[in-house]
Amino acid sequence: MKTTCTLLIATLFTTFLFAQTETCDCKKDLDFLVKKMKKMPSYKEQVKNQKEDAFNALYTELASNMEKNLPIETCYMLLSQQMSFVKDYHAYVKLNEGFVKKDIVETKEGIENFKNSTRFKEHPRAQEPIAQLKEVLSQKPAPSIEGIYQQGDEYVLGIHKNKNANTYDGIVLESNHPLWEAGQIKFTATKNAQGNYDLYYYDSDTYRPYYANNMQFENMRIWSFKKEASKSNFEFIKNDTINWGYETLQGGTHYIRMKTFSGSTSNRKAQREFFSEMENKLTAGNLILDLRSNGGGSYEVSDPFLKLFQQKGIKVFVITNQFTGSNAEQFTVKLRELEGTVQVGQTTRGVVAYGRDKEAPSSPSGYFTFYTTDMNFHDPFFAYEGIGVVPSIKLEYKSDWIDQTLELINQTK
Repeated sequence: MKTTCTLLIATLFTTFLFAQTETCDCKKDLDFLVKKMKKMPSYKEQVKNQKEDAFNALYTELASNMEKNLPIETCYMLLSQQMSFVKDYHAYVKLNEGFVKKDIVETKEGIENFKNSTRFKEHPRAQEPIAQLKEVLSQKPAPSIEGIYQQGDEYVLGIHKNKNANTYDGIVLESNHPLWEAGQIKFTATKNAQGNYDLYYYDSDTYRPYYANNMQFENMRIWSFKKEASKSNFEFIKNDTINWGYETLQGGTHYIRMKTFSGSTSNRKAQREFFSEMENKLTAGNLILDLRSNGGGSYEVSDPFLKLFQQKGIKVFVITNQFTGSNAEQFTVKLRELEGTVQVGQTTRGVVAYGRDKEAPSSPSGYFTFYTTDMNFHDPFFAYEGIGVVPSIKLEYKSDWIDQTLELINQTK
């Protein structure tokens, strides 16, 4: 049970309750969600006949707050709390619409009207003066999640511990975005049982809230936020545009880039063509298989390469990062079962034990979509859910990861 998510929601419920106009019949949506959850493989594996009393107690508690129609964001928080009872990071609740129309930033009048609205004025804000926050956060040590961060060219943000244990606010310190200003809270992050962070985040253009769960803090980065003090980004591939890529590196080492295992028609076609090419090109020796930021897809796309690598007698060095997820994590685990495989880089995402291949249903109110799961990979992958697949060798962040992997290969010759 994801108790840290419950803590985060409870914190937000008391902190972020600013004026909302639209309401919905949250109880009807909750009943619909619970019905769908009970069909999920993660519910059957983790809750049924084991934690049903606790699951039902949470339902009763949440339902007691829903005797009247609730503001949409409040309902979103409560529905997410029920969904988070199971440890299943493929399952989540989505709020279908934001609270601001996207085209509002196109006119000066639209921006001014929004900034005069109750939603903007009552959006949660930091209590401390910005200058004071900057001074305090600039002194935080590099290993601390607290500090000053950049998010692209739009924001400078400060992550600052608030009064609640293990909870941090992401505060706008400087903004180039017309709808945001210094002092506003962009997200709240809570440290979870895995030592990672669950974020409750507001979309820049629409103010739509959503959860980004189980984000790692590595190389002075959390999700899309990077500390100003660190400029190295070698955990990512620069100019990453090729999905199925092959080249020969120094010493005859094979290099393959697999960007996605999507089961789309076009990607399946591309995979078949690439697989046929590799049957002819690959020879015994060393292979660097780059799965950085591969978010997964279908095992029908990924797994044929397992047999091919084994047949060719190839030693695989697979590179992963914290955004290697889902089926790409399963593929990594299967690769590690091949003799000689070495995983290097970062620990993977930890979204691995379940999946979804059916359309996600909308709630009765129409305000939410419930991304419940229907694919069961509990055995043998549940051990990695929320944890990720830990590499045998963690690469350093000070130089190119392919170069570092080549050095490892040279050391093993």
